[in-house]
Amino acid sequence: MLTAIETWQTTNQPQPLRAGEVHLWRARLEPTPALLESLSPEEWMRAGRFHFERDRDRYLATRGLVRTILAGYLLVEPHEIEFGTGLHGKPEIRTPGTLLRFNLSHSDDLMLLAVTHGRELGIDLEQMQEHLPFETLADHYFDPEEAWELRQLPRAQRAWKFYDVWTCTEARLKASGLGLAHGAQPLDEDRWSLLKLAPAAGFTAALAVEGADFHLECCSWPT
Repeated sequence: MLTAIETWQTTNQPQPLRAGEVHLWRARLEPTPALLESLSPEEWMRAGRFHFERDRDRYLATRGLVRTILAGYLLVEPHEIEFGTGLHGKPEIRTPGTLLRFNLSHSDDLMLLAVTHGRELGIDLEQMQEHLPFETLADHYFDPEEAWELRQLPRAQRAWKFYDVWTCTEARLKASGLGLAHGAQPLDEDRWSLLKLAPAAGFTAALAVEGADFHLECCSWPT
């Protein structure tokens, strides 16, 4: 596992995605008219089911950003993209046909979107909180050795340890298409390269990429 030193370039125009590159996008979830125009009828129907306006707006912004950014790589209009799901429910691009792969995570009002060609990847983003029952959560989700190691740390360090293990585990599970619903132990752990990220104050993240030979470019969507 490596810790990435992120240099974020502010842009709303995806650059060509070269072989061996992974592009990581960071965006605040604020719906704009341009983003809303790209949404499908199904996305609008789902948005209508949200009880709180804040959650609805963040969902709409997320879907609009994903469509707009991916459309820049695919050279199509955002509304022309059709999404599907893989074997375990992992989102993928169904139309147009492409080797482009992506994965998304959001927490509070921040979103990360990872994009590459021809290899699987997973991203997990978490807003860090200091007053969760970290020991109880670790006992439930982590393997016994990791849960024990967390309990041995001074209380002030347990939040950092919890989020470190959680984001790395979730990123690998998302890359493999499983997710925590299928258990907290990733299969074929050696298949994935892991990068630890600090995308914004109060947030932590991890990126899992299939294979080892890749270059990371970080882009920040303008607000």
